[in-house]
Amino acid sequence: MSTSDIPALAEHIDQLIAEGRAHEVPAEQLQALVTAATRLYAAANEGAAHASEPLRDSASTTDAVVLTCALLKARDLNPFDLALWFSRSRVAG
Repeated sequence: MSTSDIPALAEHIDQLIAEGRAHEVPAEQLQALVTAATRLYAAANEGAAHASEPLRDSASTTDAVVLTCALLKARDLNPFDLALWFSRSRVAG
């Protein structure tokens, strides 16, 4: 897979959502996808002068908060932990 395949993957995911078929994605595959995207985002922005915007406008505020809460729970973090990390920038500057 090359970086040129990523837009096609994103389009396929958007189509699944539009067709109301997101629930058909097995939990293990969803977990693998979110894990890979999370690791890719972190690696791409580690030490960068400016962090890239992680979401397109098509992701609603609710979408972002649902994912944020799930990520916090997945790593047994709470809003206080988040506040500490939020003040710690991983971006160079």
